[in-house]
Amino acid sequence: MRIVSALITVVILYLAYLQFQVRSHPQLRFNSAWDRISHPFDTRLRFRVADVDPRFGLTQQQVIQLTKEATEIWHAGTLKPLFVYDPQANLTIHLIFDERQEHYNAYKQAQQQLNIEKTRNDLHAENLANSRRGLESQEQQLRSRKAYIQAEILRLSQERMSWSRTEHASGTNLQRIESELHQVKQQALQLDREIDAFNQQNDHFNQQISSFNQQIDHYNAGVIQASQRFPAREFHKGVFMGDQIQIYQFDAEDDLRLTLAHELGHALGLGHHNDPTALMYPLLGKQQLENFKLMPADQSLLYAR
Repeated sequence: MRIVSALITVVILYLAYLQFQVRSHPQLRFNSAWDRISHPFDTRLRFRVADVDPRFGLTQQQVIQLTKEATEIWHAGTLKPLFVYDPQANLTIHLIFDERQEHYNAYKQAQQQLNIEKTRNDLHAENLANSRRGLESQEQQLRSRKAYIQAEILRLSQERMSWSRTEHASGTNLQRIESELHQVKQQALQLDREIDAFNQQNDHFNQQISSFNQQIDHYNAGVIQASQRFPAREFHKGVFMGDQIQIYQFDAEDDLRLTLAHELGHALGLGHHNDPTALMYPLLGKQQLENFKLMPADQSLLYAR
């Protein structure tokens, strides 16, 4: 009886220890009973990658590597071993491809097309601005030349009238004036031809402006259509469900890595924080995707568990 009583006492104490351990390390509730028994002093959360839909374009091994990199964010930020990958773990990670990723892919493709149009429009606008400056400079030169020619014609006409009172038409001065008038009038004819060519260039420029305005209208219509098709809303990329983490929308590997780290944070028993740069902010967007490090807000959540 004493042995039985001692065994019962040991079992009770052991169960009490396990219960106390869960209070100190909430993530342990998601490890299997066998894991708790076989690793009684190991407080790391065990997890594994289960399903990876091939439509995401990633292999299971690639996702496993990304989950390890995600856990390293926590390890580096806390200097504590909080996770361990275990092919037999109770907590599983699933990448589920559904209408949310399809919707995001369509949104991303629409945004890329709009960005291409915007870049093209910006370049076109810059070229048109350069053309406008060139035409304005050319117009100013033509106006200056026209004013000069008109002044020369007026001056020579007045000089001819003055000399005609004292000199015969075949006189030296009148002949010189007639010659200069002829040259100036030839210059005026050449200027008229250049003005005609300039007006044609200006008409062509106005046509380009009209065409450009149509492009802008098309772009604006595309922006409106995209905003109607893809209204602003909160994109929840994944969810922690106790015995599994489901990921169903991400942009690239950097985005997926942070999404995994976020959901693993929930597995640690953490809630959300209102710091938009923190890993545990409800939405992923303002965080630094590359080489992310835990923010003080994330650490405070962990220490306050």
